[in-house]
Amino acid sequence: MVLVTLALIWAFTAPVCAGANETSIDWFMKGLDLYNQEKFNESLQAYNRALELDPNDFEAWNNKGIDEGLLGRYDEALQSFGNAVALNKSYAEAWYNMGVIYDFKGYYYTAVQAYKKATQINPSYQKALERRSVDTDIVMSRSLSCACKDPIILL
Repeated sequence: MVLVTLALIWAFTAPVCAGANETSIDWFMKGLDLYNQEKFNESLQAYNRALELDPNDFEAWNNKGIDEGLLGRYDEALQSFGNAVALNKSYAEAWYNMGVIYDFKGYYYTAVQAYKKATQINPSYQKALERRSVDTDIVMSRSLSCACKDPIILL
């Protein structure tokens, strides 16, 4: 009887204990898994929980920004990428992702600056090099035609 009682107590308290032992890494990995399943809203919630547990996790900020960008929340994504690079200025991936969002918003000059930061950190970052080159061409063609409407945003 005592064994059955102990088993019942354990069965009902184990989930509570598991929640008490959760870590930001657990939630980060859950977010990554949900992202890979293309469940971006759920992934975003998992990254938010990871950041509640560890607000200094620059990778969680970056991944949160990716989800926000995929959900069309561009300003929120820029804020998340900004938080990531504030915590780790040498995080080339977040600079690159910031450039992608500026591209979506049509701010090509600012995107070039973000890609430039990414390539300064990692000179062999091929995606950033390619997008920087494409956007530089766009900026140059716009400036030659005097049709530049891209606000300059200092990074």
